[in-house]
Amino acid sequence: MAVTRSDLRHVLSKEDADLVEQARHPGLSELTSEELRQLSTRLRERRDRSTRLINNHRRSTKGRGSQAGSVEKYEANQRRYAAIYAEAISRTNKERSRRTARARREELVTNSRRALARKQDGAKTANRPESGATAGAGMKAKASTRTRKVGAPSEKGRVSQATKVAQAKKDAKA
Repeated sequence: MAVTRSDLRHVLSKEDADLVEQARHPGLSELTSEELRQLSTRLRERRDRSTRLINNHRRSTKGRGSQAGSVEKYEANQRRYAAIYAEAISRTNKERSRRTARARREELVTNSRRALARKQDGAKTANRPESGATAGAGMKAKASTRTRKVGAPSEKGRVSQATKVAQAKKDAKA
């Protein structure tokens, strides 16, 4: 369950409430990466301290600790402190994850743009010879080396006869 800001002031000391308040937006997004890391570390220390106190109190109620006696209110308050710190740690972790994801996206975009520029630059300057015939599916017909004859085969006799007739007329005139 989320704790409101007014509840923070009532439950925690001023110093601790200010620390947890830093782990809320918009102040959380204004912190630098180093400040965010330090805040996360301090919050973890406070949470661990609360859970350690709970465990020590539980041991003492069983007669194995240095303190004797059981005060349920004390343990309930320490659980509440630990929960408040855990929520704050969760917010700082999410912010760190967000920043990491943003940095990865920006790096990916930068690398993609650089690769595209190199590809486009390479397409302009590349002067490679054609690869020639390459292997394909099945056999391919070879190009014929014979010269192609002009005209249809059915026209062959008509053309040669016309040439003979034309030559005979020319010889007759001379």
